[in-house]
Amino acid sequence: MAWVIVANKPLYPVTIWWFVGGGFEPSLATLIAAPLYAAVPFLARRAPLMARVATPAIGLADTLLATKVFGPGSGTELFLFACGLLAALSFRPHEVWWSRGLIGLIFVAFVAMRLGGGAALYALPPDQLGRLLGLNIFSSASLFAFIGLRFAGADRE
Repeated sequence: MAWVIVANKPLYPVTIWWFVGGGFEPSLATLIAAPLYAAVPFLARRAPLMARVATPAIGLADTLLATKVFGPGSGTELFLFACGLLAALSFRPHEVWWSRGLIGLIFVAFVAMRLGGGAALYALPPDQLGRLLGLNIFSSASLFAFIGLRFAGADRE
């Protein structure tokens, strides 16, 4: 999962530039998470449980940053569904409390952002914000589907 995200991370700012027409520079902030995602496969060799914790946790932080940059109207919060799905599916049965804890943390962070996230650091004009929302709806749904397909029928023993 982490490699798929790393491979797509540099495309996000370019896609925003191409599809939205504005917000390229602030979207570069989302690249901060790329090295963290890239470290996950290496962590998995030494500490598989920590890698399973790290992936949705990095996704949570990445999503909160993007939401702060562009605001809740941008649809970046939708990536929290993919983080939650990953937290629900990537743990083994005896690791259920890690899964539940991460799902709870993701939900609490979502509520906190909705109730007190404040204004976007970079406010896009309404037409560009609408295009960014459409882009993020499609992107988050694609990631959600990829995670679902990856873990469908997986034996998590």
